[in-house]
Amino acid sequence: MLSGLPKFHRGALALFLLTVAGTALVGDQPLGDALRLQPGALLSGSGLWQPLTANFVFPVDSVGLILGSLFMQWFIGSRLEGFWGTRKYVTLVLGCGFAGYLAYALLSPWLPAVVHGGSTAVDLAAVTAFGVVYGRQELSLVGAVTLRGRTLAMILIALGVLGPLARGAPWPLVIPWLVGVAGAYLVTAQPWKRRDANGGGGGRGGGGRGGSNRPAKPRERAKPSHLRVVKDSLPN
Repeated sequence: MLSGLPKFHRGALALFLLTVAGTALVGDQPLGDALRLQPGALLSGSGLWQPLTANFVFPVDSVGLILGSLFMQWFIGSRLEGFWGTRKYVTLVLGCGFAGYLAYALLSPWLPAVVHGGSTAVDLAAVTAFGVVYGRQELSLVGAVTLRGRTLAMILIALGVLGPLARGAPWPLVIPWLVGVAGAYLVTAQPWKRRDANGGGGGRGGGGRGGSNRPAKPRERAKPSHLRVVKDSLPN
């Protein structure tokens, strides 16, 4: 069972601090607008950096989501980083966030013109990967509630995606989040390898330190052999 707060690993901590700094220092400045994703900017060649930088600058009216990012990166992200290592964790979640905002930018000519930014796509990608890797493990929350990792991930994803819509946010805002969730699931769960395994031709699992994306189960001890060597039979 997983319980308590894990160590805040450096990759997850860096992602959180960059988001805090970007939002607090330039979130309400013209530079913040240039870092967030502007509809049409990428296609016109004037905002090539925005699918990346948008992950670190929340809009002014969404500053409260930073507290959610703190929980996601500390409780969720740090566990994944401790298992995978910093490089793999940061590459996965930031890559999913980049893909989400890139998809939003490419679709922007057909969407309402809404400026977008924030680390929600990165955070939900971490939650999705956590749900795959620690799906069957039980977690104790505040010592009172016990949930499986998969159940917690589903709840957080539902709240992250449906919550803003329930508060009246424009529906195109969920596009980067859904792309981030889908990307993290495909990379972590690798469902095509499951189908190959069922068909008898699957390859080795990718990812984790031991060649798997999931925490390895303890190996069973080898059973002792029933053969024994008799000293008198050994050559002199």
